[in-house]
Amino acid sequence: MARTPKPSGRRSPQGPSHETDLGRRTDTRDSLDRLLVVCGAETTESDYLKGFKAAFKRRTLSVRVTERPGSPSQVVRYAADRWGGSGGEFDQVWCVVDVDAFEDLDRAQLLARRERIELAVSNPCFELWLLLHHTDHRSWVADYRTLKPLLQKHAEVRTDKSVDFPRYYGGDRWEHAVARARELAPEHTEHETNPSTRMWRLALTISGRCGSPSTEG
Repeated sequence: MARTPKPSGRRSPQGPSHETDLGRRTDTRDSLDRLLVVCGAETTESDYLKGFKAAFKRRTLSVRVTERPGSPSQVVRYAADRWGGSGGEFDQVWCVVDVDAFEDLDRAQLLARRERIELAVSNPCFELWLLLHHTDHRSWVADYRTLKPLLQKHAEVRTDKSVDFPRYYGGDRWEHAVARARELAPEHTEHETNPSTRMWRLALTISGRCGSPSTEG
């Protein structure tokens, strides 16, 4: 259930960014769930999320997706500095980040907890979440280059990394991905387990099939 937000006191965001407002605008804040999702890479994550949100057509949900390529801590810092944590302009703020070869995930997690920002961590990368739409993959995978040919067996992987959501990830495939992802690792331990991803929690949140995300212990 959406709550009445605290006055944020923040200026309207300025400067270059790649943003897409995926929900309907309304003047009635009390009846609207507003999510911000900051993606740590270009194209793939935002393409998927736009397609995912469009599949549900929830009138009471607004999702804004912003791309901020960088390391996990840079992505979380951007979300915290520019948008603030939950309870301000948005009811929930999410950052979609990869483990990959980054070495600052611990710092990103500390900052996210302090700012009440949710992390959707994928280990090693977001494409694991895409792969889980098609198969129950449980074997360790080194990086994107290793995972790419596995995904190509089921879906087109374009040079520009754009995603054709309806063709490859629509229908009930996402529900299979949720079930498979939840079996890979306990929630909030995704950074320690390869392969794993917390994208399942964000998917359930956008779809309206779960309440508030669980709090990390």
